[in-house]
Amino acid sequence: MAILKENTGIPLYVQVVADLRAKIAAGDYLPGQKTPPESQLCQEFGVSRITIRRAVKTLVDDRLLYTKQGKGTYVNAVKIGRRLPKLYSFSEDMQELGYEPSSRILERTLAEADDETAALLDLPGTDRLVNKISRVRMANKIPILIERTFIPHYLCADLLEESFDHKSLYRTLDERYRLELDRAEETYEVRALTASEAKELGCKRSVPAFSIQRLAFHKGGGVVELTRSVGRGDLLRFSVQLITHEMRFSRDVINISVKEQSNTN
Repeated sequence: MAILKENTGIPLYVQVVADLRAKIAAGDYLPGQKTPPESQLCQEFGVSRITIRRAVKTLVDDRLLYTKQGKGTYVNAVKIGRRLPKLYSFSEDMQELGYEPSSRILERTLAEADDETAALLDLPGTDRLVNKISRVRMANKIPILIERTFIPHYLCADLLEESFDHKSLYRTLDERYRLELDRAEETYEVRALTASEAKELGCKRSVPAFSIQRLAFHKGGGVVELTRSVGRGDLLRFSVQLITHEMRFSRDVINISVKEQSNTN
């Protein structure tokens, strides 16, 4: 029987929502699986049907569950889609998709970059300090990614004073430091989760994972960010638009023509 806390100021249905959400995130309830009937949930949590129905409605509204009339309630097989090659911000992407983004800070420190990190960030030999920010990124409070971000200290010396629990890093770089990102290079690999990663992501180690490395550049061409991420393969889906050689050539011709015309004016 799940133990709910009375007299905490947290409504019972909210506590039921949190418990069911954690079970879905951990894979105790799988996509397409039918949830236990109301009577069983009432007994498990020691609450009324009204409380259970309110909790289930909240999860249905959050698109974690869906109902089939006359058949019951099921776990939704929701995957968060991210369209490539758009340069995306996790926070802004989740908001556009209708999810509430948030983060849990694992580490925020000033560190000396190792040789590989220093080379990727093109750090000067006299200053290898980086702002290191490690976060668990969440959508509707469900862990999606672990991000480990490295940003040159000389570009934004007081960056670690910022709080990124609910704030976009990219927006901060743009608005506070005038570092407007222009493009990024990403690589993707599939690998297994470590025990500690599975724990932070609230899932089983058997869940497949994406390993993602990103290098982001500002409009001046310099490297602003190196981020190494591991994301839950059961919750993420990437898509990319492919075009033919002829279409690409046509676009290049149009771009060149516009530039040549503007130079003649």
